[in-house]
Amino acid sequence: MRLTVDLSVNDYDRQVFAERKLVFEQREGEGLVHVMLKVLAFALYFDPRLVVEPTFEDEYKPDLLVRADDYRPELWVECGAVSVRKLDKISFRYYTSRFAVVKQQQREIVDLLERCQGEVRRLQAISFVAFDPNYCLRLAELLSGRNDVVAVISGDSIQVVIGGVTETSKLHRLP
Repeated sequence: MRLTVDLSVNDYDRQVFAERKLVFEQREGEGLVHVMLKVLAFALYFDPRLVVEPTFEDEYKPDLLVRADDYRPELWVECGAVSVRKLDKISFRYYTSRFAVVKQQQREIVDLLERCQGEVRRLQAISFVAFDPNYCLRLAELLSGRNDVVAVISGDSIQVVIGGVTETSKLHRLP
């Protein structure tokens, strides 16, 4: 299924106020929650150069990516499931890059961070973000073919409006 999102980002902490039209191709086996995680990650890490599911010549592929001028990753974002091995490989291979992992719930990032301890050589290059329980599921249920989405980010909270429905969550960040 193809989902179109007209995203408006109001990030008061970074002083980012921008709009972007995004198209998501829901892959086989990919749920709407995963698509919603990508939308949320796009809002959290908004940059005019940020690309959804970019073409990338590597055994591993990011969900979202900002490329540096030399075409190497500047910011690599993973949404949902990601292995400790992948985080170790990409963070070591692209040693000048920053990485972010966006998960549905806080317990998921706590668990992943614990599993990464002693296994990921550049763990300091990775930030982890999650939301309140069922937040992503509630938002995903509001998605349809065409969507107007407004994301307001301030401090440790995010408020998202889809189709006139507003949902708010705390942003759980590690480390």
